[in-house]
This record gives sequence, structure tokens and C-alpha cells, in this order.
Amino acid sequence: MPAAPPPDVLTEIAPLHTATATETSQPYVVLPGVPVGANSPGRWFVRFQYFNAQQASGSGTWTFSVQLSYNGGASFVSNVSGTVITLSTTAQYGEQLLQITPNQGTQNDSGRLLVMPIATLGGSPVTPQLAYRADLVTQ
Repeated sequence: MPAAPPPDVLTEIAPLHTATATETSQPYVVLPGVPVGANSPGRWFVRFQYFNAQQASGSGTWTFSVQLSYNGGASFVSNVSGTVITLSTTAQYGEQLLQITPNQGTQNDSGRLLVMPIATLGGSPVTPQLAYRADLVTQ
């Protein structure tokens, strides 16, 4: 994973909240200053800060991912996924930084690129939970 860049711009995407199941949608932000198909003026990242990732028993994982919409939010596609967090009965805390890499060849009518963070639960955990927040960071 890349080292954390110094944040020139820090925009909250998803406020601190608790997830107990796979998310199918979250708040999203419009990537500022980057019309789809144009070259990005900088490097963009989503920073996930997580707290209290655990399960009562079983075998579970959480995976963070960034989804992008090239069509004004009508649909989102996966762009990048983070390192899998393997759950145990001991709470885990940490941070993941995922670099956004838009498909420069994708065009749409809106000319905007939307960014949405997602947490996906895997395995067969018993009472899993994860508190996290996500921010858009640029360098």
C-alpha cells in the first residue's frame, strides 16, 4: 500500500458509523475537478479509519473497497479493494489508504466521477461489527 500522502484536500465521504453486514450503498462524493476521460490533476485516495473490528465467534472478514460511478450515480463499479481484515474476538483498529485509479477511457454525459466507499463482510462470523469512517484525500 502507498504511504499516506500529506492531505492537500480532505473531504469526508462516510461519517463514523457501525457496520454489521455488507454495505450495498453509502454516501458518495463527486471527485472535484476531474471530468471523466480527463487527466487527473493529482493523486486521489480514500482513507478508511476503522475501529472495533471484531466478532463474537466464527470465521469472518471485512474488506474495504472504493466504487466509482461514471454515469452520475446510476450504477457503481469496483475500482480498488484493500487488505482483508480477519476478525477475531479481540477488537482491531487501523487505517487503510486506497488509491483511486479512474478508467480514463470511460465517458459519460454527466462529466462527473462519483466515489463511494464500501465495507464488505465475508465468511461466517457471529455478531460481527466494524466502526469506520472514510475520507477523500488528494496529493
